[in-house]
Amino acid sequence: MKRLERKVKIVCTMGPSCWDEAIISDLVTAGMNVARLNFSHGDHESHARTIENVRKVEEKLRRPIATLIDTKGPEIRTGMLVNNEKVLLNSGDEFYLYFVPKDGTADGVYVDYVNLYKEVPIGQEIFIDDGSIVLSVEEIDPSAIRCRVLVGGELGEKKGINVPGAKLSVPTLTDKDISDIRWGIEHNVDYMAVSFVRTKEDVLNVRKVLEDNLGVSKIIAKIETRQSVDNIDEILSVVDGIMVARGDLGVEMPTEDVPMVQKEIIEK
Repeated sequence: MKRLERKVKIVCTMGPSCWDEAIISDLVTAGMNVARLNFSHGDHESHARTIENVRKVEEKLRRPIATLIDTKGPEIRTGMLVNNEKVLLNSGDEFYLYFVPKDGTADGVYVDYVNLYKEVPIGQEIFIDDGSIVLSVEEIDPSAIRCRVLVGGELGEKKGINVPGAKLSVPTLTDKDISDIRWGIEHNVDYMAVSFVRTKEDVLNVRKVLEDNLGVSKIIAKIETRQSVDNIDEILSVVDGIMVARGDLGVEMPTEDVPMVQKEIIEK
């Protein structure tokens, strides 16, 4: 059975509630074409069981079902907080992003990307927890960045950081991603969806991992940053397909711009 002919697919994420063979069968009957395995969660053992059940359903229903690995990708996150308690940041507060591990307070928090201070200018906005908290950079030092809180809120532990528009040098492929891609090759996964692609080099690095391990999976570039939108033509020249991640794009740019950007990308 061929799985990869039609360009547009109905993709379903296979969380714990969908691992059962009967549920997968219902999803396929309802129109699912691709079973997505989110490697931000779960482990290889649970994902292997899911693929096994997907293939059983595929054989039973005689309907092609593709499998897709969605890599976790790179992340920049805040650290732990004193007593594991959330802190309240108010608009106008001074707040520090530290590059030396320490438990955070309402005065500042540790950030796990030590090169951030090299890659943001004065005035750069920094989003924490999908934009729930917004900071503006006021002073930069190798040990910390001093910010002003523009949009306040409760800050918890291990929250994601976005730097809209900044060209960060954090590697697109992490060691975990490479391990997961190799696992996908061993399990004959059809698609590799690569998170936070920014340039064509990111795609070529994934293709090299595939070639080095005799993988034949198709590469899907996830478009979820301003940089990937700016470089869309070069990315399209080396990739097999794209996935427009509207949620993450809505953090990187004004939400109202996302539908038009998506339409422009699809028209290409």
